[in-house]
Amino acid sequence: MRMDKSEKRSNLADNFLYMLEFMVDDLLITRPNLCAPEEYPTCTEITFRSVFLNIRDRENGSCVNPCSPKCGKCTLFTLESPITDEDVMHIHVYKKRTESCKFLLGLTELPMKPIFDRVKKEFYSQNINWESNVESHLSRMPKLRGPCKKANDCVCYERNRERREQWCPTSELTKRMLPLFNLCKMQTGNIVLILRLVCNGPSVVSSFPVQRPVCKDPCNCCCPCPPTWPAPCSSPFDPCDPCKTVPAKKT
Repeated sequence: MRMDKSEKRSNLADNFLYMLEFMVDDLLITRPNLCAPEEYPTCTEITFRSVFLNIRDRENGSCVNPCSPKCGKCTLFTLESPITDEDVMHIHVYKKRTESCKFLLGLTELPMKPIFDRVKKEFYSQNINWESNVESHLSRMPKLRGPCKKANDCVCYERNRERREQWCPTSELTKRMLPLFNLCKMQTGNIVLILRLVCNGPSVVSSFPVQRPVCKDPCNCCCPCPPTWPAPCSSPFDPCDPCKTVPAKKT
């Protein structure tokens, strides 16, 4: 069976890494759950496929401070299958003490396919021919085994065929006010959710500093001598060997 170009592209794009950022900007409950204790924290649970987040308005035993900064969360995930019209984000608002003791205040859904389609389309427009770039790099890369004839044409020096460590990520920031409903289909309030979806491509690359280890034994120092010798200030110790004293000159 012959695979066309569109199917081949979708298979490569299945390995994309996505990041979702959430923040509850505002929450208004007009029809409260009378069974829910007011002192319990208000928790917003967000579920989308394998993603699950729990955003609380405060910690247990503390009061809500309107002047405190709002708390948001982010998650990094992949898609095990392409997005369809049936993929929705489930949002539940609870008065929750523990996982086994929580009271539903309202729930709602948010379709996710339009957001994913726009972010993915922008990724392809920002990273033109990234798939052929990866395939060309893998096929022309010098290898220890097998013929390396394709690696002799210096194609790696052409900028249009440069393979990057990480492709240009694309994102979309949206702010939605969604109605909340109870299990009787009655509206109980509204929630304002700020959501940001980031498409990172097939990989994420970042650098990090590594500090050189400090020798524990000063008499067996593994660090090299300082570049300036003799030292600016006269010292009775040898900087390369702290256990050895430097004989003082007689004047």
